[in-house]
Amino acid sequence: MTLTQSTMTLLDTLDALSQRRLNHREDLGILLDLGALPNRSATLDDLAFRAKFLTRTFGIMQRIGREGNGYDRLESEFAVNMDAARGHLRSLLAGAPDNVRDHFSSTYLAFNTGGLSNLMALLGDLAWYKNWLLDSKQARA
Repeated sequence: MTLTQSTMTLLDTLDALSQRRLNHREDLGILLDLGALPNRSATLDDLAFRAKFLTRTFGIMQRIGREGNGYDRLESEFAVNMDAARGHLRSLLAGAPDNVRDHFSSTYLAFNTGGLSNLMALLGDLAWYKNWLLDSKQARA
């Protein structure tokens, strides 16, 4: 899938914001382009919000460990938000070519260790997009 020029420009901005730490730049670009389609921006925005929540929550869960205070509650919230994030990914991909849907399904939505690891990395990239959205909104205020 060929990315639009505006998405390529935004990816350059996100790459700089993240200090070149984007893990799945091309796939993030695909999601940004799909989110720009009619009636999809709210889905992308909610996915980005959940991505930021999930990456932060996952970090906290790793830091405190299973025996940590509040871990069970965090694990429950993580599971609910991960299901919603996967649903948003599927919604965005509904308008994508078959090869793109197949790639995302096998790379990010597979229920195995590799799929979860890849999905968390992609969510980290989406969290940078959410940070950019927040920074852009503050700059306009």
